[in-house]
Amino acid sequence: MFKSLSGLFFSLAVLWTAAASAQDVTEKVLGETIYVPAYSRIFSYPNRSDLLATTLAVHNVDPDTTLTLTRVDYHGEDGKLLRSLLEAPFELAPLQSKTVLIPINDTSGGVGANFIVVWTAGKPTLGPIAEAIMTSGSGGPGPSFTSRGRVIARQQAE
Repeated sequence: MFKSLSGLFFSLAVLWTAAASAQDVTEKVLGETIYVPAYSRIFSYPNRSDLLATTLAVHNVDPDTTLTLTRVDYHGEDGKLLRSLLEAPFELAPLQSKTVLIPINDTSGGVGANFIVVWTAGKPTLGPIAEAIMTSGSGGPGPSFTSRGRVIARQQAE
């Protein structure tokens, strides 16, 4: 009986996760705060690391609505704000993207750096995709990977 109950709970968890993901794709909101992990270096051995350049990309996936980036901040692995990357609010037209670069020689963020992206919209809209793309540069093959942002606050549409 325990096996069948655990199987049932697992199936319900999978269905709930799939339903929650599907809901997030089409839910329209008025704004969000998104946490995006980033890495200025990664370790391959205890005393050896590779430097990485990081590009933050924010994509407005709504084909009909403009949204406004109000904050894009870069934080170090200690959580402290290193710098704000927007001089003024930036409007993202439908399907437009905005990118910012943390160069490969900027190791100020450390291994566990992150971005905080804050956006708003005048009417309910689909939330953007925010992701960091890390790459070792142009010196031959090396590590390259992405990290998707996670919504940590949301302003619901009524």
